[in-house]
Amino acid sequence: MTCLKAKCGFCSNKASEYHPGACLVDSKHNRDLCLGEDRVFFEQGCPSKFGILAVVFLGLYIVSYSPGMGTVPWIVNSEIYPLKYRGVGGGIAAVANWVSNLIVSESYLTLTEHLGPGGTFFLFAGVSTLSLCLIIWFVPETKGLPFEEVEKMLAEGYRPCGGRKVKGEKVGKVTGDDNAA
Repeated sequence: MTCLKAKCGFCSNKASEYHPGACLVDSKHNRDLCLGEDRVFFEQGCPSKFGILAVVFLGLYIVSYSPGMGTVPWIVNSEIYPLKYRGVGGGIAAVANWVSNLIVSESYLTLTEHLGPGGTFFLFAGVSTLSLCLIIWFVPETKGLPFEEVEKMLAEGYRPCGGRKVKGEKVGKVTGDDNAA
């Protein structure tokens, strides 16, 4: 590991791993001083050369989450439910949101212990990608439609993705005979 282009490590109190001390240049002199004071010298906490990638990806996450998955579900909730069920639907969505957050929070440390930090974030990225695919497949586009038209579209039987209805198409059984009147 390197810290500012120099080998480094942390000199820590043996009694508490949670107070690692300062990042020190890794030299025989510093190791001997650290060990002579009944302390432990370790390198696992030193910054990685990939630290800048973590900062860049964190920035990308923040920039994409705020206008996307942070707000869009709440906008969709206000458009997708019939007026008489909108309050209940919003409540169920809020509970689902908080339960999902609880699952992530409660499972994070266990997953990190078993999969490592990289594996944990790849798992979360995979779940997010799968969620995005399901949203694209199942959630209807409501942009520019009045509430009444969205309600009518859903009441008539919305078909996901490939089976989306063309505006003005009549709902009914498909017979294969397009010329029948």
